[in-house]
Amino acid sequence: MTLISILVALALEYVLGALDHLRNWSWYDRWLTWLEQRSGERHFWDGPGGVLVSIGLPLAGLAVFGHALADASVIFVFALGTFIFLYSLGADLNSQLDRYTAALHADDDNTIALVEEQLQVPNVLGQSGVERMLRSVFIRSHEQLFGVVFWFIALGMVGGLLFAMSLRLRRRVGESNTAFADASRRLHGILSWPSSRAEALGFALAGNLVDAVDGWHKADDGSSEANDPVLCAAGLSSLSLGKSGAGEADNTAIATQVEEVQALINRTLLVWLTILGIMTIGGWLT
Repeated sequence: MTLISILVALALEYVLGALDHLRNWSWYDRWLTWLEQRSGERHFWDGPGGVLVSIGLPLAGLAVFGHALADASVIFVFALGTFIFLYSLGADLNSQLDRYTAALHADDDNTIALVEEQLQVPNVLGQSGVERMLRSVFIRSHEQLFGVVFWFIALGMVGGLLFAMSLRLRRRVGESNTAFADASRRLHGILSWPSSRAEALGFALAGNLVDAVDGWHKADDGSSEANDPVLCAAGLSSLSLGKSGAGEADNTAIATQVEEVQALINRTLLVWLTILGIMTIGGWLT
């Protein structure tokens, strides 16, 4: 049922187009604001306790609701799980990249800048513009898709929503130096550790295995701080972009590299779904 929920959700987004308008997180922002107003002065709030309450209570409510639906019909649980998975996904990356490459070919600077803003392309000294873009695509692929898939497989709909909420909370705290912010970043780092490396393995299987594994090992120091570097190193190396340096290029060349990365991400998703299918047939996944 896990695999079917994932396939149905992905098929719905493919057939109906990006469903980003359904992913309204204003309820969670209001929930966090309400908690901060009432608990911000209490000692337990500024640390792991505050993060536990911020994320744990909504997840507990979902678990209780899911259990109640299970008593009525398994169909209801399936529908809820599929919806939660679809809701937990981030913005549709394929749609974003299709818009970006079309804008590159058309030299549409406004759309190029808009998509780069949506993908949160940073300004990093020592990295070319195209390299920053490609790295951002790999990171967003994990945040908007693979991280949710991994934890949905591991813990069901509670796991998928857990990852999405941890990401939302980490973005909310930003670079704050409070204990609450540190705990938020630590939680997301812990959740991202196994899923980022599973995605890196998928890049290796879907691309150049030897180069991807070599790039992964060079970037991985075993800590959660290496999550994003591992993804980027494995992804770029699997396409041999790590060796060539992904230097500055004209818009057509940049579009070609982005399309290569997009194809790699889609192949990696197929690798994951194939493995999930084998696990389901073998009885290791329900």
